Amino acid sequence: MSNPLSLNLRKLRLDKHMTQEQAAEQLGVSAQSVSRWETSATYPDVMLLPQIASLYGVLVDDLFRPAPRGYDNNALRLLAVYERSHKPEDFLAAAQEFEKLFRAGTATADDWRSYGVIHEYMLNHCIRKATASYAKAMDMSRSTDAELYHRIMRQSILFRSRIGQAEACVAEQDAALKASPHDPQCWVDLAHAQYIAGKHEAALHTCMNALARFPQEGLLHVYAGDACRAMKRYEDAFAHWEASTAISTEFLDAMYSMAFCHEELGQYAEAAAQFEAIVRQLEQRGLEIEAQWPREMAEKCRQNMTS
Repeated sequence: MSNPLSLNLRKLRLDKHMTQEQAAEQLGVSAQSVSRWETSATYPDVMLLPQIASLYGVLVDDLFRPAPRGYDNNALRLLAVYERSHKPEDFLAAAQEFEKLFRAGTATADDWRSYGVIHEYMLNHCIRKATASYAKAMDMSRSTDAELYHRIMRQSILFRSRIGQAEACVAEQDAALKASPHDPQCWVDLAHAQYIAGKHEAALHTCMNALARFPQEGLLHVYAGDACRAMKRYEDAFAHWEASTAISTEFLDAMYSMAFCHEELGQYAEAAAQFEAIVRQLEQRGLEIEAQWPREMAEKCRQNMTS
């Protein structure tokens, strides 16, 4: 008597328009074995079930369910796995299968739609993870390391602005500054939020007011320079960045801003020199991996000089 497994193995094979011989070749078994599975004479080895499921475009569980429907390809099958598990490793497996279809030129419009779906799911997963991680990091550092706390805050502001919360960040940092007007880091946080939100005049105004109180706060000069660059006030921008590096090069922010601005203006020799200076700073700190990208940027600028 046939059972659901044997009935499904036959149905799924026929749905794929495969002969028993073709299925056997794909599975590395004999055609007789496939025939015996489909007549309930024997059962496939449990270790072979994932390969059978993949061949017929279903999940392993589907092999035992009434009237399963095979997926058009393995990428869609793995998408179903990821939709159920939400595990990053299942996302990667599905994405790789879709990319095989793209390289082969056999992807359909629905395959491209499904490829977007898995990235949307993973994006939402990553947003939730990032939000929770920043919140945890700030909670842990709030009362133990003020400098780290504000560094995490600024990274969180950048992240939240990328997902449409820029205005909320500005409002929150404005409130935080009103609550702690004597904390220079609160001024830095507000200027950063304003700059990221595209409020360049406001960011510059915040920086200038803060610098009148805290002239040795180098990050205020960084954001003032960045705001001036956005408004194409390049002479003022470089003056602020140079003032920042004179105070400290600990975070290299001003040096990167100068390098990017030189490149933007077509001043490739100056940009290359600035990237090389960054490389030296990173190498002195033993950060060889971090030094690789500015080293490549310096080489790119040198090539632009001769092109």
